[in-house]
Amino acid sequence: MNRARRPAGRHLPAAAALAALSLSLTAGCSEAARCGPPALDEVSQMDLYGTYAGPHGSQLTLTNIGGTTVTFTARDWPAGNGVGILAQDAPSIDGEGTWSVVSAPGEAGRVRLSFEDREAGQPGPPLQQLEVGKSEADTPPMLFAKLGDPDVCRVYELERERQ
Repeated sequence: MNRARRPAGRHLPAAAALAALSLSLTAGCSEAARCGPPALDEVSQMDLYGTYAGPHGSQLTLTNIGGTTVTFTARDWPAGNGVGILAQDAPSIDGEGTWSVVSAPGEAGRVRLSFEDREAGQPGPPLQQLEVGKSEADTPPMLFAKLGDPDVCRVYELERERQ
């Protein structure tokens, strides 16, 4: 049983093609990680007060009523928290409650909404956690939520209205 040896150079084109494929697959993963605006670190409540407008007429107003009490009012807010909220005919609710920054110093900013007095029979749970990002250096922060499969970029974005 005499096997002929293949020259080592014959494997180089295949190896190069495999390396290029691996690099492109890795690059795709990093693109998915950048889905949505770049996250903002070191976010405080004072950075976020204001009214934000989102898809299909949704609106979120973050306010401070004194002391450490911070409240929100939501209009046409997504009644769910999956990719279906991006559809034009997705169920929505109006609501209010309190909000807080739930990220530790140095972590990407995150906001949690706690809805109060939700009526029985309302669809839900509503979208309750948002990330804080910024599209450009001289723009106000924006709020967003990444939805569904992380390999498919679906983002619910809310831009702060200029005051």
